Amino acid sequence: MLAPVAAPARTVETSRLLWRTRGEHWDYEFICVPEIPSLPGWLTTLEAVLGDADAGAGELRYGLLEVDDAAARAPRAFAYVAARFLDPARRDWTGRQVQHFAVWFPPVPPEAVDALPAEVPADWHLRVLAGLAATYGSGEVFGLPEEAIRAWKRGHRESRAARAMEIVKRTPPVALFDEGEPAPSLPGAAQRPWKRMPTLKKKSHEPLRTPREVSLVVAGERRGGLRRLFGCFTALAMTLVAVQQLVACGASIHPG
Repeated sequence: MLAPVAAPARTVETSRLLWRTRGEHWDYEFICVPEIPSLPGWLTTLEAVLGDADAGAGELRYGLLEVDDAAARAPRAFAYVAARFLDPARRDWTGRQVQHFAVWFPPVPPEAVDALPAEVPADWHLRVLAGLAATYGSGEVFGLPEEAIRAWKRGHRESRAARAMEIVKRTPPVALFDEGEPAPSLPGAAQRPWKRMPTLKKKSHEPLRTPREVSLVVAGERRGGLRRLFGCFTALAMTLVAVQQLVACGASIHPG
């Protein structure tokens, strides 16, 4: 007789939570990365899990992340649930709805992955978002003014993104079920838009695509920097053309 599969925990802890989002005045950054599992960088993993998901469709995803650690005898597999969704209340400074990219790694064995749609509430991500209200939703993170972001860069060694993550990491465990509320039953799970993803394989020693800590950037600042760079390049090109014309003119006046 097969042993019963362990059900996911009834609470979500930040030590098992991956979350990427934006603020009112800063662009998309990670505000929480898990300790279990641990990877040197999470961007490519998040793109593989949720990159093609429609934030407005309410699609829920689940699967396995397999981490190949050189120090371990065999890769370790971690079950996860994931959602890309629109914030029901928060908007950025331009009025656009804020998107969230959330992945939770519940403390269950990998063989329990197929039971997740029956055990995890379909609104798990909204419940976690509500639990982040006092940390991510505070004026120190989501509502951080543009002036404070610029001033922080000049006056602190620690990046503002690292500080924001430190604040979010202090979020108490978030309950997925109200007091006395049972876990969702299997028949109801069939009506929810869950999608099983192919097993994702990562190496714990893969090189980073981005630095470990990226300062919170004022919205639009990256694009402004590119425009300034393009302007400098254009000015340099025009200068070179002018110099070439002067040289050609001089050569025609003073033939060798």
